[in-house]
Amino acid sequence: MGAQVSSLDVGSALFGKTRRAVLGLLYARPDETFYLRQITREVQAGQGAVQRELKRLVDAGLLTREARGREIHYRANRVCPIFAELHGLVLKTVGLADVLRGALLPFQADITLAAVYGSRAAGTARSGNDVDLLVVGTVEEMALHKAISQAEAQLARTVNYTLLTPREFTRRRRERGGFLTRVLAGPLIPLLGSPHAD
Repeated sequence: MGAQVSSLDVGSALFGKTRRAVLGLLYARPDETFYLRQITREVQAGQGAVQRELKRLVDAGLLTREARGREIHYRANRVCPIFAELHGLVLKTVGLADVLRGALLPFQADITLAAVYGSRAAGTARSGNDVDLLVVGTVEEMALHKAISQAEAQLARTVNYTLLTPREFTRRRRERGGFLTRVLAGPLIPLLGSPHAD
């Protein structure tokens, strides 16, 4: 039986801290452009380190660079041959998933499953699309709502969450053709727990 791998560990193993943060920002929001000071502020890293990573990523073809007046704007390069794969990897390890997982970690003992589903999990979301999140557990909803609101501010996206108790989850999973059946049959980005655990 294989070991459980945390996607946080995967992101850390693949990318250094600053690169992980820069890719997490730009590939999680690929339709937006960002200028240097904005990136530095968002990723909370030194300007020199961010500039070096941006240069490397532009030189590798992973980002595009465009002058707009006195500012240089950067964005994820959609025509890069590995855009789809890198976008998916970033969302699962250091972008969207990282932010949501961080918001949910304080409730980890009370959550049996948390996963992103829908267009974000499928990789077909357009700029500005909401994030769909399924949470199964005994979490106090007001506390969860507050944590999700903070994640929304970080992601600059609305997060629509569905909170089910473990009993509701088990009951609704048995209903054929219902909402939960469709969610579990589609692509998921697991954040906590497993959709296949009973």
